[in-house]
Amino acid sequence: MIAHKKLPTVEQVEAIMDDWGKFSVEEFAIQFQLKGDVIEATIEYLRRLKRTSDDNAMPVMACYRDDTLESIVRCAGARRGFL
Repeated sequence: MIAHKKLPTVEQVEAIMDDWGKFSVEEFAIQFQLKGDVIEATIEYLRRLKRTSDDNAMPVMACYRDDTLESIVRCAGARRGFL
């Protein structure tokens, strides 16, 4: 469970997207001062994103943040053309 744990920022999620494969879960956790299970959950949500074929097809509320990990990941993904 990641309830009540520090979550990554949208920018940190984007960094994970950019650098996945270069660093391990543990290295990201140290770099962002997050727990390893939070990084693992972030990666799991990233794997669920789907690339959009039309930038205009992104939902209007894609970056609405309610400070849940899923909304943070969706916002980072939307900035990169994912749904």
